[in-house]
Amino acid sequence: MQKRVLADFFDNSSVGLAIFDDQLRYQALNHCLAAMHGIPVESHLGKTPREILGIIALQVEPAIKQVFTTGTSTKAEGGRWVNHLFPLKDANGRVRQVGAVVVELRPNTKLELVGAIHEADSLPDAANEVLRSWKEIANYVGACVKTVQRWEQRYNLPIRRIERSKGAVVFALKAEVDSWLRMRTQIAG
Repeated sequence: MQKRVLADFFDNSSVGLAIFDDQLRYQALNHCLAAMHGIPVESHLGKTPREILGIIALQVEPAIKQVFTTGTSTKAEGGRWVNHLFPLKDANGRVRQVGAVVVELRPNTKLELVGAIHEADSLPDAANEVLRSWKEIANYVGACVKTVQRWEQRYNLPIRRIERSKGAVVFALKAEVDSWLRMRTQIAG
């Protein structure tokens, strides 16, 4: 039952998923990742990213090696994708494989994000400090991610997005968050 649930998750995901062995060879991947590469799943298995992606692999292979070495998660970015890498450990805590979640960005997402951050950088003083993820925003205000997301929906916490879709890039300006916090404190007080 558990294997079937995992297989369904792997095959029906709308993000790319892969598992690499310690020789950086694809041990498994889903159809979504194969479609991103334009190469069938079967053609990936047993091969390294360099054999599949060529020079583009120079951006991801060092990150995979880092996860094997450090045992901690990391991120690798390419021109049109973000690759989240994480260790898969055995019962003794040794990294045996590395898992990857690959998100393909819309063609203009990076440009829009750079433009929005550039706009923030043109603001005076500390107003231009950018919180670049739900986690950074939550840490900054001293709450958990779910609470911050709820505050955005219910109380208009100033969160900026490149697009309005699940998993979209979010960020916030510290100055706007500080202002929102002061206003909320005045209302509550």
